[in-house]
Amino acid sequence: MPATGETERAPSIAQRVWDAAGERARGDGLPLTWVTSRALADYAAGHLTLPRTTTDAATGNRRGRSVFASDAVWNAADKRRTEDGVRSMSALVEILLAAYARGEIHTHARMVTTDQRDTFPLAEAPDGPMGTMPRSLSAA
Repeated sequence: MPATGETERAPSIAQRVWDAAGERARGDGLPLTWVTSRALADYAAGHLTLPRTTTDAATGNRRGRSVFASDAVWNAADKRRTEDGVRSMSALVEILLAAYARGEIHTHARMVTTDQRDTFPLAEAPDGPMGTMPRSLSAA
């Protein structure tokens, strides 16, 4: 389910990458759509660096997969991926999910009270507010 302000996107992702990332997400007790959304937001905000800028051509069998992101996150990630030399948003999402599946990106969470949550500043994208809490994924 998308968070408030997020819309569905359908980047083409290789089946093997999607399955491997999904297996890791299940092991982490998280929905893969959440992991993907956070990876995009953290990449857009400059918190994640890419381990590579091209996908593995051998994976093949790509098709559209449901991912959720706000327009601000999607556009900021698109701008940054252009600067990083990544050919498309589909390639970017696949690169992020492959890195997550290999254990090069890690999720982390912190428990807070409702009052604490309500005082979190919004994370900033290169072009403005992202509407997200600070970093939730980290690079290994």
